[in-house]
This record gives sequence, structure tokens and C-alpha cells, in this order.
Amino acid sequence: MVLEELTEREKQVFLAVVDTFVRTGEPVGSRYLARHYKLGISPATIRNVMTDLEEKGLITHPHTSAGRIPTDVGYRQYVDGLESVFPLTSEDKNAIVEQLSRFSQDVDTIVEKASRVLSNISHQLGVALAPRFQKGMVEKIELVRLAESKILFILSIKAGLVKTVIVEINEALPQHLLETTNQLLNERLYGLTVSELKNSLKERFRDVDAQSKIVIDALQAQSKNITTAYTTDIFHFAGAKNVLQNPEFSSGNKIGKIIELIDRRDILVRVLSEHESEGVSIVIGDENQEDLMKNCSLIATTYRYEDAIGTVGVIGPTRMQYDKIIALVHFMSETLGYLMGKSK
Repeated sequence: MVLEELTEREKQVFLAVVDTFVRTGEPVGSRYLARHYKLGISPATIRNVMTDLEEKGLITHPHTSAGRIPTDVGYRQYVDGLESVFPLTSEDKNAIVEQLSRFSQDVDTIVEKASRVLSNISHQLGVALAPRFQKGMVEKIELVRLAESKILFILSIKAGLVKTVIVEINEALPQHLLETTNQLLNERLYGLTVSELKNSLKERFRDVDAQSKIVIDALQAQSKNITTAYTTDIFHFAGAKNVLQNPEFSSGNKIGKIIELIDRRDILVRVLSEHESEGVSIVIGDENQEDLMKNCSLIATTYRYEDAIGTVGVIGPTRMQYDKIIALVHFMSETLGYLMGKSK
């Protein structure tokens, strides 16, 4: 079933049902549509059209209510049939840029703020994954003496981020050894991805002399701390209160599921990671593989920072203002990519 297969009358009634239910959250009756939409047909005719739309799986009636609501299939057809999205207001765009610009030098902070802005504008759950730099390549390594047996390890990757770790050495190191080891690290690790660095540090320095091995072994012991900032999914969300206020989640079973979903960081990270694709990804209700997401829709897209990819999105009930939130998520992606590019 696609919207093009509907008669013009069926299409008008269907779109009116979706528009009304998204705005009001109440099942839509034929009399309401006759009064509020210029359909040019009587309530009786609208009821007949609704029956046809229900038989086609696009709308349904909850319990014994005479009103109709869109099904997940109906929402999918509605979304796929959108010819344009609701443009963000200049006020919303300016608010996004102004709020995120304050933090453009700190990637983690700007992503955390992005989740809050998404929530504030959508009135749903804003979610964001910071860029994952597993493929980021090592650009430079520096060893800086802090004390006789303490050095500062500085790792720079080509995406522009820097990670510093203090490394304790069991004995005092002469300056010339520090310089020699520093040069050796750059020669053998330059151009590796962060993942390769994490997994092959020990193997690449099996042949070094005993003194240099002291430093290498100390770095090996700290390898997890050194690479965590680049290989761990840093996840932020905001607006739990917003999403819980939706009437769809007022029943005991549904509110329990949405609360559990919000508590399950691992599920939210996985769901976002599974939708890394060009353009905006929209998953509606039962299309979700995760059981806790069956009553929700996800609208998400990726943003890029050099060779790293992050994800931003909005999670809410299937009754969402899809056209506006699609535009919001898309603009957030563009803004993050632009601001992070400026921070290099």
C-alpha cells in the first residue's frame, strides 16, 4: 500500500486523521473532520471512507471508540509520502546555533548540549552519540616529563582531538631516553588507527632495548585509558520528563517500558549505532527490532567530524510531528558538523 494507490478522497481523509491525531492525541471522528476540514463530503461519507482506510490497514479504532487513529503502517505511508518537511523557524535555528556555539571547542560538551536542544524543541527525548574515532589516525605522540618517574603521554589524532594520560614509571628516566622513545613511538605508530594502536602496541615494540621497553610497558598498561576517549560510545540524552508526559505512555505497561528504555543506556546506544546512514533514518513502532521500542518512533541521522561519525536523534511516541522533527534532526546534524569543523 502506498498513498498513490488511494483515491483522492481517501488520501484527504487519511491525511486529516493523521494531522488531527498528531495535534490532539485524541481518536478522530467523522463529525470533527467534517467541521474542521474542507473535505466537501458529509460525516456519513467520511465514516465510509474511514472504514475503507481501516480495511487497508492505515487507521484503526482503539477499543470501542468511534474515532480513528493511524496505525504504524499508516504512519510509515504518511512519512514516505511527505513531499516536504515543516521548516524550522528562524528562532529555532538561531537558538540551536547560539547555544551550541558556546561549546564548539569541547566535542563532548557540545554533543551533550545537542541532546538537550533536541529535547527542548521536539518536546521528546533528545539523544546523541559523540563521534567515534576508532578509525581516527595517529598524527603525533609526545612524551613530556612531569617528574623523575612520571611522564605525560599526549596522543593527537588527525580528526583534531587530543588525549592526555599521566604515566607512572618505576624508575627515573634520563631525558635522552625519553626523547629516543618518543621518536620511536612516532615512527612506528604514525598513521595507525586508534583501534590498531590499542590492539598492537605490545607487538610493535617487541624488539626495543630494555630501557625503552620500560616506557613502552608502562604505556601498554595504560593503553585502555589512552584509547577510551576515542573508542567508547559517549552517549547523552535529555528530556525524559518530556517523553513521559505523552498520553501514549500513561498506562502501567507502556510507562514501565519507556522508563526501562530510558534506563537502558546499552539499548539506546545500540539502537542509535544501528542507524548510521546517510540521510535521516525513521523507524516507526513495530519496525523497531528492540521490544522496548515497539511503542516508539526514532528519527535519527549522522554527523561527521573529519573521519569520525556521530549520531543525533529524537525518540518519542509514534504520534510525533514527523515533518518538523525530521527538519530539526537534519539541521542539528549540519550544525554539529559545521561547529566541530570550526573547532579544529
